[in-house]
Amino acid sequence: MTSAQCPVCQEMLVQGIRPWHLICQSCNYEGSDLEPHIAGTPDDLRLDEKSRENALVTLRKRNFQRIATEISRLVGKRNDDSRPRLLDVGCAHGWFLQACQRDFDITGIEPDDLIARAASERIGPIRHGFFPDVLLPEEKFDVITFNDVLEHIPDVESVLQSCNRHLSSGGWLLVNAPNRLGTIYRIAKLFARVGRPSSFDRMWQLGFPSPHVHYFDTNVMRKLGAAANFELVESSSLPSVVAHGLYSRVRYSRKVSHLKALSTAAIITLAIPLLSISPPDITIWYLRKRDGLR
Repeated sequence: MTSAQCPVCQEMLVQGIRPWHLICQSCNYEGSDLEPHIAGTPDDLRLDEKSRENALVTLRKRNFQRIATEISRLVGKRNDDSRPRLLDVGCAHGWFLQACQRDFDITGIEPDDLIARAASERIGPIRHGFFPDVLLPEEKFDVITFNDVLEHIPDVESVLQSCNRHLSSGGWLLVNAPNRLGTIYRIAKLFARVGRPSSFDRMWQLGFPSPHVHYFDTNVMRKLGAAANFELVESSSLPSVVAHGLYSRVRYSRKVSHLKALSTAAIITLAIPLLSISPPDITIWYLRKRDGLR
């Protein structure tokens, strides 16, 4: 474990359940010292992208349509009938951009070269690289979105400051990410405490090219946003699993056996009705740049 400060309250982090798991005893933030390796990922560490796309397409497209509708409501229409500009950071397969293209002038950024090329074929030109490096200093957007992305970026404070610089006055920042208070995460944490850490490791995407380095909650997101001059306006939840594609979702890590993927998918499928009424594992936070608030 490396020594690190909490990005929320600047207290020193201490080791949590696993050697790489970090917790703040002051504000309850949870993070890790796992290192992302998106650019130049060796073939033996790459995920099975075909299985991953099949696993996520139904859930993500359904969720993205809900988010696109909500952000359209919050932003509203311009008086001159021009479309507001939306930037999706880590746009992956381009599904969220597809959901937004009717109401927004869309731009996507994706650091994985193979996925960026595939998304370009689906949605049009995608900027290959990292945020904010591939933007011009003067570029401004009305909305910046991070869908399952911000939890993978180590320097979250710097990224939020960059969002402030690249948002127009009163612009919106949307963060869609796992919630550390969610039911599945808490169960995985409980199993890890009693010596069965495999589910907890998977929740953090240990061994993946881009593991999680943060697990947020609403209090943490409010404080992180305030430090970068954002106001948390509202939040909502999304389903984290659906039955369709669940086997592929478990198996897109090539380290998971066929039998284990089948048994895990079966258990989670049976639990879906209970999960729908339990504390959600996925939260969307809508933050607004303080300059120009109405």
